[in-house]
Amino acid sequence: MSAVTVIGTGYLGLTHAVCLADLGHQVLAIDVDGEKIAKAAAGEVPFFEPGLEPLLRKNLDAGRLRFTSSFAEVGAFGEVHFLCVGTPEGEAGQADLSYVFGAADALAPHLTGPCLVVGKSTVPCGTARQVLTRLRLLAPAADQLAGGAPRSDWKEARTSGRCWRSGQAPESQRW
Repeated sequence: MSAVTVIGTGYLGLTHAVCLADLGHQVLAIDVDGEKIAKAAAGEVPFFEPGLEPLLRKNLDAGRLRFTSSFAEVGAFGEVHFLCVGTPEGEAGQADLSYVFGAADALAPHLTGPCLVVGKSTVPCGTARQVLTRLRLLAPAADQLAGGAPRSDWKEARTSGRCWRSGQAPESQRW
């Protein structure tokens, strides 16, 4: 199985990290919010998602899931990096991509070998290309990077309160 990182441990990121670990991947998740990291590392889910907390604890206990605040550690660890950060709506209704670009910019200097960077956040068309361009400008291994977006029904699953069940379907975890 792959060494996978998940950048962002909000609703989308934490759920995705737990599901990937439960599928057998080694997962390292990062967040800039130390409180989120501490709670997740203690096996606490800070939002309502039925069934997720036991899966979180199971995968922590199995050693398949860890948490950090170090982008250097994430860059050294991962073969596949999932960007799962928030994209709040701006005043005019547009997506605020500052967290997506900030995460990519923080990760890029630590990408020293071949890897895949996957966008999982809800973003406008063309964002993946913009992120890959930024990564290739900043990463030491710029010529060894690939980027993409998974095929998934994540948005639909999230609204129906069955995120982790959808995330465990292997067909939604292809990259």
